[in-house]
Amino acid sequence: MGQFKPLTSLRFFLALWVLCLHWFHVYPDGRYFDIGITSTFFDHGYLGVDGFFILSGFILAYNYDPAPGERLDWKKFIIARIARIYPAYVASLLVFSAAVIGRDLILHSAMVGSTNYTLPDFLLGLSLLSAWRYAGPTGWNDVGWSVSAEWFAYVWFPLFLLAAPRLGKIRIALMAILALAVVGVVEATSPTHLSMSGGVARLIPEFMLGVLLCRLREAMPSYQGFIWGSLLSLLVCAIGVKVGIDTVFVAGAAGLVFSLSYGIDALTGVLSSPSLVFLGEISYCLYIVQRIPQYLFSFARSQRPELAALPATVQALLLLALTIGAAVLLHFGIERPMRSWINRRFGASRRSPKSIAGATNNERDHRGWYIQRKR
Repeated sequence: MGQFKPLTSLRFFLALWVLCLHWFHVYPDGRYFDIGITSTFFDHGYLGVDGFFILSGFILAYNYDPAPGERLDWKKFIIARIARIYPAYVASLLVFSAAVIGRDLILHSAMVGSTNYTLPDFLLGLSLLSAWRYAGPTGWNDVGWSVSAEWFAYVWFPLFLLAAPRLGKIRIALMAILALAVVGVVEATSPTHLSMSGGVARLIPEFMLGVLLCRLREAMPSYQGFIWGSLLSLLVCAIGVKVGIDTVFVAGAAGLVFSLSYGIDALTGVLSSPSLVFLGEISYCLYIVQRIPQYLFSFARSQRPELAALPATVQALLLLALTIGAAVLLHFGIERPMRSWINRRFGASRRSPKSIAGATNNERDHRGWYIQRKR
């Protein structure tokens, strides 16, 4: 089966939302830069990470959840996930670290952002273990904390599958409500709603919610989708942002992922355009590399007053072009070739086309959930 093109495109918009938070939010201590663009919508850009967690749970369950009677090959799964996230993650971490050292030792100017620039924190980041806690400081290349949290979900992925009921729409829906309630508890006990970072507090219930959405879709084989599902879900997301209740946004994001997984949705055609799908495919690189062009742009503004004097919109477009360029370079120069090499050298062979073609119609209908392309 083909990829969910609308969901691939959605990844780009979630990443862009996070970028807008980091670019346009006015921090009290004057960190980063202020180019005169502010919005409550941008201030809630941290919720893009929550959308990523839900989407990740859904897609991984769709791709790797074994059929009844089969077992997940955890080793092959882990190798595939390492190939997917680690090369670009390490490349960005090393370049960021070089920038920190360069500014501290050569320019004698501290890098803005996180202050946890110590060797132990670097090693934690390198090992993808920095976010294996409830919440906390983000460390080197601070946006990488969410990748560490995702790694937690990958390692314990079999437990997520075990905890998610496979049969019974009501049971699955009730557990999804429970996962959403846990998100609500996390938000209620945090002074910053869901903008807390550096840990798995948000990851666990939201990734589980994504897995449950996949199971719900599997348990509803006759349901073909609702054409206005994505628009109604976006309305719920907007209400959550407007009233400042992040859990409402998470509920809307879950509905958005579920709706866009069906081909009849009103936004399917728009989000299936090749350009948006491509941007979705590079969205991981866009997210993980974002701090480097941001800091370069900030440094350039400090050295060239004429750059800082440009209209805010022009500066934003220049920064976006710089960031997309860096993401494309990382995607084609590191992510794709290294992913292919790791999968060839250590990974699993995919299920052969012959074995798929030889399945009965009923088997194909059921196993279609388990043989979509590996990410």
